[in-house]
Amino acid sequence: MSTGIPAIKRKEFIFKIVTYAISVALGYLMIYPFIGLLIGDFGIDPESVNQDRMLYLMPEFNNLVQYWKNFIFSFNSSVLTGFKNSMIVSCTSTIFCMYCSAITAYALTAYEWKLRQALDKAILIIVMLPSTVAIVGYYQLVWKFHMINRLSMLIFPAIASPVTILFMRLYLKSTFSKEIVESARIDGAGEFRIFNQIILPLLKPAIGTQAIFVFSTTWNDVFVPSIILIRTEKRTLPAITGSAPQLLYFLPPLLIFLFLQRYIVEGITLGSVKN
Repeated sequence: MSTGIPAIKRKEFIFKIVTYAISVALGYLMIYPFIGLLIGDFGIDPESVNQDRMLYLMPEFNNLVQYWKNFIFSFNSSVLTGFKNSMIVSCTSTIFCMYCSAITAYALTAYEWKLRQALDKAILIIVMLPSTVAIVGYYQLVWKFHMINRLSMLIFPAIASPVTILFMRLYLKSTFSKEIVESARIDGAGEFRIFNQIILPLLKPAIGTQAIFVFSTTWNDVFVPSIILIRTEKRTLPAITGSAPQLLYFLPPLLIFLFLQRYIVEGITLGSVKN
C-alpha cells in the first residue's frame, strides 16, 4: 500500500498540470480576439507594433496618450445614442420577456383548461419555425400602423418568446409543487401573490439562464433594427454603420453573464421556501 500512494499522487499531479495547461491555452485562444478588438479601438496599427507577440500588448509609452485620445474620440454622439437605444431595447425586452414567459409557463403548468394541450403543441411548432419567416409580415404590419422608427417595435416581438416559454415550462414541470400553491391559497394569498412570491423564486435558475440568451440575442440583432429603424438617431448600436468601439459590443453581454451566472447553479426549491 505504501508504494501505491506515491504513484496515485503522481498521477493526480500530472493530471492537474495537464488540466491547467489546457485551461490556460484555451483561455488564451478566447481572450486573443478581444485583444485585437481593443487594439482597433485604441487606433493602434498592428503593423507598427513589434513582431514579437510578447510585445504585442506593450506599445511605446510615448504613444499611450495618443491611443487614449483615439479611443475617446471614437465615442461620438451617434455611437452613444446607438448604445443608449440598444440598452433600452435589450433591457426592456429581457425584463418583459422573462416575466411574461414565466407567467405563461405557470399558467400552462398549474391550471387545467381546455386549450392547454393545444397551446402547448402550438408553442412547440412555433419553436421549430425559423424566426425570419415572420419578418416580412411583421414589417408590413409595422408599416401599416405607421410605427416605423419606434423602439417599441423591437421590444414587442421579444416579449413573446416561444423558446423561453418552452424552456420555463419544461423546467417548471420538474420543480412545481401543487401542495405549496394550495397551502398559499388556503392562507388567503391571491394568484398574482402566489406567482410573484413563490413561483418566480422557484424559476430563478431558469430566468437567469434565459435572460442571458434573450439579452444577447436582442443586443446583437442587426437585421430587424436595420429595416424597422430608418432614422440614424433611432438605430441601435449593431445597426450603426461606421467604426464604433468594439468594446461596447461585447461588454454589456459579458456583464450580464457575470451577474446572472450565479442563478444557473443556485438551489431550486430552497429560494422559494425561504421567501
